[in-house]
Amino acid sequence: MKKNLIISILLLLSISFMFADGAGGFYSGYQVSSFPFMDGDSFENNNMGLYYSGGFGYGVSWNNVISGGFGYAIYRSEDENTPIGGFGGVINGVRLLGYPINISIMSWTGFGAVSTSSNDGKSFAISEELTLEVGLPVFRWFSPTIYAG
Repeated sequence: MKKNLIISILLLLSISFMFADGAGGFYSGYQVSSFPFMDGDSFENNNMGLYYSGGFGYGVSWNNVISGGFGYAIYRSEDENTPIGGFGGVINGVRLLGYPINISIMSWTGFGAVSTSSNDGKSFAISEELTLEVGLPVFRWFSPTIYAG
């Protein structure tokens, strides 16, 4: 009896993943002071030559509540093997529409630090980013998404 109960629970848990929803992935980027589409405009005071890479993941519950987390490390562009800082935090939000397109509003709240030559490693930062995601579900497991935030 006990063995059947354990097997039944494991089978139900494995089937429940078929109905799970959410997203996740890796990202990376490089900070620049000018952009090709903004000829003549630059942000010289914002160029520290940093590279970042990290990942995120979140789930969507049956009542369209989004929760998850993210993290990334920050490196100097000339030495991508030694991190000089990083951020980690939580993702919260709501899915407004799931079919025929996915529309979600989310909040990415994080804590972290960056050590630059000008602050001698004494920094702490809190970040908040509100985002909008619009995706077109091609398959249940594949949905190209536009992200703005």
